[in-house]
Amino acid sequence: MNYLLFLGLLSSAIALRWIVARYPYSGHNKPPMFGDFEAQRHWMEITLHLPMNEWYQNSSANNLTYWGLDYPLLTAYHSYLCGWVANKINPAWCALKASHGYESDVHKLFMRYTVFIADLLVYYPAVLYTYRSDLLNKNVPTKRLTVLLANLFYPLLILTDHGHFQYNSISLGFALLAFIMATQEKSILLSAVFFTLSLNYKQMELYHAVPIFVYLLSAYCVEQRKIKWKTFFSLGLVVIGTFAVIWLPVLQHNPSNVIKRLFPFERGLFEDKVANFWCTLNILIKLRVKFEHGTLAKICLLTTSVSILPSCVMLFRRPTVRNFYISLFNMSLCFYLFSFQVHEKTILLPCLPMILLSATYPVECFTFLQFAMISVFPLMLKDNLVLIFWLTFIAFSILAFQRFYIHFNHISLLQLILLTLCVTVTLPLLFAAVYIRPPRRYPDLWIVLISACSCLYFLSILIRFHIYQFRETTFKPSSTKKTQ
Repeated sequence: MNYLLFLGLLSSAIALRWIVARYPYSGHNKPPMFGDFEAQRHWMEITLHLPMNEWYQNSSANNLTYWGLDYPLLTAYHSYLCGWVANKINPAWCALKASHGYESDVHKLFMRYTVFIADLLVYYPAVLYTYRSDLLNKNVPTKRLTVLLANLFYPLLILTDHGHFQYNSISLGFALLAFIMATQEKSILLSAVFFTLSLNYKQMELYHAVPIFVYLLSAYCVEQRKIKWKTFFSLGLVVIGTFAVIWLPVLQHNPSNVIKRLFPFERGLFEDKVANFWCTLNILIKLRVKFEHGTLAKICLLTTSVSILPSCVMLFRRPTVRNFYISLFNMSLCFYLFSFQVHEKTILLPCLPMILLSATYPVECFTFLQFAMISVFPLMLKDNLVLIFWLTFIAFSILAFQRFYIHFNHISLLQLILLTLCVTVTLPLLFAAVYIRPPRRYPDLWIVLISACSCLYFLSILIRFHIYQFRETTFKPSSTKKTQ
């Protein structure tokens, strides 16, 4: 590998993130709740000043209605570490209660640097490891470069972390390492460790939990219909041990408080205008009026379980590497479309395996990644990130077409139709959302239509990749049943 090339691309990726970081963050100057920037700052305040048993518990010092901590313990530990550093620099940044809504240029710079450090310590090493992996080394250099470029320059992750303000690169970086290591027999125990870390940083990584469990089970723990108990118990002990290390500090208190905060079913079916099946169906049938809260949760559970079953069965029967990546995409997209309490930003979860598939399905990959960006446009509009959204969207589109026409010589009629659909149907809606006032009777018209169009595309690509999975014959079985 040309390390100068990687360093050059990495420098460009950092520069792009720095440009995005110059824009306003979520909730800037918008009291009383402000936004996700304030949520991350508040978690530093809470974890620094309160004992661990009060981090997830409502109290006079910790009002859970004001950005109560609702991510797993690794997020809490990370918040404590950042809060400890912030307190050393300026105690006012994390002063208990008094710092609510704190905004200053120096503090903003500090918070931005914490995201850059997360990228440098977790996400970039994961991307480099992916590029250097045995699997990608078997691809021609142009295809390996496609995966690298998509990982480094995908605008949605950059806009979400460095614009809107979150730390998705940590959980996604751990998950990326887990995916690649799962395909290498010598590294499967490390894969289990990294995925457990990812899951304990953000509970949304449950979207990837089923396919990685099925793949590890079928590829390494079952051979000729017999269970390899040593491998099975080794993986189980590693997962349990990693969970134990992370959760041990709270086990002496009341861990049920943590679990309740991680799965807040009382919040409802979906939030805002997310591009999933239920939000789209809600246009025609007012689900939250017609059904009780508990009934909706059961319907979502049943629908999600049924939707992931075909991909799950195919992966178990044919645990090839490509089938694994397709299953990661299919099942995570099923969770996004059909599960309960979905946020618009969780579309990043199916984006991660799709990027790994960009060397094989470049047109479908880049079209999906663009629609994923379109689906979160309402969030970008809310956060005043429209200009940088358009700049990065256009730049990434140019990159996508360059990969199509220079390194991939064929585009089918169906693929061309999908690309045309992206331009002719959805992009005018984005312009309308900014420049055309909707009718008074339908104030969210453009936002709803953007979400509905994105949802229809997600359903179509989900069907298409299920077909790909059932046709998957590229990798031939080897002695370990898993293939490269």
